[in-house]
Amino acid sequence: MTRFSSVRLALATAALVALAGCATPVAAPTTSWKAPAAWSADAALAVPTTPAASPSAEAWWEAVGSPELSALVEAALRSNRDLHMATARVLQARAGANAADAQQLPQLGLAAGAQRGRDSSANPKADVLSGGLRASWEPDLFGAQGLASRAATLDAQGAELAQQAMRVTIAADVGTAWFEIQSLRRREAVAHDAMATLERQIDVARRRFEAGQSSTLDVDRLVAELGQERAALAQLQGAQRVRQRQLAVLTGAAQPDPALAFADTGTPGIAAPAALLPAELLERRPDVQLQARALDAAAARLGVARRDLYPRIQLDWAGRQERLSVGGASASPALVVGYGVSLALPIFDGGRIRANIAVHEARTQEAMAAYEKALMGALADAETALVQLAAAETTVAELEQALRAASDAAARSQRLFEAGLVGLDTVLDVRRSHLRAQDALLQARSAQWVAGVSVRRAFAGRV
Repeated sequence: MTRFSSVRLALATAALVALAGCATPVAAPTTSWKAPAAWSADAALAVPTTPAASPSAEAWWEAVGSPELSALVEAALRSNRDLHMATARVLQARAGANAADAQQLPQLGLAAGAQRGRDSSANPKADVLSGGLRASWEPDLFGAQGLASRAATLDAQGAELAQQAMRVTIAADVGTAWFEIQSLRRREAVAHDAMATLERQIDVARRRFEAGQSSTLDVDRLVAELGQERAALAQLQGAQRVRQRQLAVLTGAAQPDPALAFADTGTPGIAAPAALLPAELLERRPDVQLQARALDAAAARLGVARRDLYPRIQLDWAGRQERLSVGGASASPALVVGYGVSLALPIFDGGRIRANIAVHEARTQEAMAAYEKALMGALADAETALVQLAAAETTVAELEQALRAASDAAARSQRLFEAGLVGLDTVLDVRRSHLRAQDALLQARSAQWVAGVSVRRAFAGRV
């Protein structure tokens, strides 16, 4: 290459570098939706009466005081197959980010070749052996490669946030299943007591019928109620088996563990986290931040698509040792070096580039809508969970009073029976009312536990 050619190459390169300064950066899109400054009136009234826990204490299950529950959650976070898949997706995204970064670096390769024959009938037969290095580099003049690298990095961050969100969900699902099984077992015991009480009532009603003191209507009515109790017991037992199977899948076990006790810890409930403003919640939620990364990545890929309208430049260099043999005579190996600059600028492509830009613009709009949906959904989840927890606490308080009244009535009816003032059927009726109050309270406490877990899920940052 002559000196004049080298000067022209340098000038052309400098002109392209200067042209790169005209490229406009891609601004991240901003949403017009704004988080409210405070929670709604319903959510504000739903602040739980239990003491608030520290918002940094994400391992809420440890506060329950059950080593069994803690072991189940830790097993799920370690062995759940969905989490394994999420971890693999994180590794894939990180590898993709590394590959995108590598595109910005010069590429170097080894080249070797052998050729034998002649180019035309006028040339003698020749053998050519060569081997050397070949390098190329495409300067990122307009930022396309940088934007592609940024999009891949955001994808990796999004995969990590998706993994965190899944950990939060799995821990909450394990806790919900554990509390529901605990409640179902207690309700099963109450159901057995109710069936035993009904069987005694049926026996009393039959004796009264045989004595001519009542009709078969009383017996038939009690027999029908006994059948309903048996059906309800079967439903409770079936629900337990379903929840145990779900718990086994969550923890990565092949079969439900028969050794699980689901013992009562005596803890009144799961406390809600310390008060957070809506904007603070949105900054903590990994699912919301995941959608924010997805929006930024879509904007970066839109920038890459727009950069296809700009010229591209590539620098090439090759150096090799070449040995030429003609008619049996071999020349000494010679060093051959070559370099050059290539420029590509699209002129007519049938609208392909513009269509690709339109595709990415639509994808960016879709990502914006998904982000705004995540923002609104996160606030709705939090407020709904708070309202449900407050309602469950109120229900539990009312049913505790009802159970105390039912207990007093059962004790009073027993004393009246012993004094000969009421019959055994009255005592059994009051006993059944007491058992129904117990079952209602167990259901309400289960709802309180589940609502507490939902609050923790809604306000969780990471697990």
